[in-house]
Amino acid sequence: MITITSEYLDANWKALADTSVLPTKFSEWDAGDAYTLSEIGILPSQKVAFGAVVIEDVRVSDFSIVIRLRKSPADQGPNTYRCPDGTNYTATADRVTDGVAKDIPVRVECISKSISARRHGLLETDLLKDRCVLIVGLGTGGITVALELAKAGLGKFLLVDPDRLEIGNVSRHSAGISFVGRKKVTVAKDLILETNPFASVTCHGVEANANSEALLRALIGSCDLVICATDSRPSKLFINALCVEAKKRVIFGGAFRRAYGGQVLRVRPGESACFHCFVLTMPEREADREISSQENADSIAYSDVPVAIEPGLSMDVAPIAIMVSKLALQELIVGKESSLHMLDKDLEAGWYFWVNRPEPDTDYSCLPPLSESSNDITILRWYGVHLEKDAGCPTCGEFEKAIREKYGLEPGTGSLPTQRAPSGA
Repeated sequence: MITITSEYLDANWKALADTSVLPTKFSEWDAGDAYTLSEIGILPSQKVAFGAVVIEDVRVSDFSIVIRLRKSPADQGPNTYRCPDGTNYTATADRVTDGVAKDIPVRVECISKSISARRHGLLETDLLKDRCVLIVGLGTGGITVALELAKAGLGKFLLVDPDRLEIGNVSRHSAGISFVGRKKVTVAKDLILETNPFASVTCHGVEANANSEALLRALIGSCDLVICATDSRPSKLFINALCVEAKKRVIFGGAFRRAYGGQVLRVRPGESACFHCFVLTMPEREADREISSQENADSIAYSDVPVAIEPGLSMDVAPIAIMVSKLALQELIVGKESSLHMLDKDLEAGWYFWVNRPEPDTDYSCLPPLSESSNDITILRWYGVHLEKDAGCPTCGEFEKAIREKYGLEPGTGSLPTQRAPSGA
């Protein structure tokens, strides 16, 4: 099978029409069982075959693969190409092996049309083309969200992560072993463009902290939505503070320890509890997080009590990332007509939690079996909880007023420093 694209033929039609021969490079796959246009994606095959597209019966002898376009009165199916002047051409192909030409099937694909066709109906084709999302953290969860949004047709991605893909990441990450050693943001860019070649992707290999504050402020200001998929409290508080200040909606996702479950928090500044409110209101829930790296372990360990690295399975992280993606989609269609607004009432809560298994020594260790309960909390179900804003939250509340009321201080009797979200703990 040979796959070539109408976009490629359109872009080169003038040259082909003038000379009747268009030299073309193909990626060879599976020992010659399949060939695709080399530039069809960001990751071509290491084995290249040289061919040509020719018009009508023009004879060529220097190419192992020849795709021949002949005029036809009508659309003949998947091997039909409609050129810019409206003329239909039927494509046939042959491959020369050991001096013998053999016919092989060929398809002329319109990438933009074919990719969007599978989502049309639920998600209008170009609905997200003008939307921009900032994703901070491109680990197991962040890359899954990025790819889901790419599949949905998101037009612009801003990616932030300082880390490189390591061998140990491969058991959970969407990228395989051939990507090891590369920055996660550039790996994510390649995977996004493999899924949606029309997306715009900008990469920033920096950490989300005070050193990159100016950059992050600019990125947050230019996007429609922020996804925070980092795995540390300081970075989440930092992103939360910047988003609250900019009045930009942000979604936080994270797994519990050993990924026995996970949680998603959606923050709508001025309307809902922020991440700092969540830390203050439910500290035990926020503290229950996966230790997936040495950096995570070191950040919470005491000097004399090390913390074990206990990452969960990819399949246990996936439901959390998918929920982040669904909430992101609902935020991105605000103000747009879409049948997906039917989910608006179902996804009104601010905090959502999910349990993969009844982990020992947790509040969920005695959950009833999934098959025996329809009313109680069980494993493998999402639950939404409405969270009230904390009036004394240092990030989104009236912190000074709350302190004065707590200690009975009258205005003017003592000054309290203006508070900003702390960078950690």
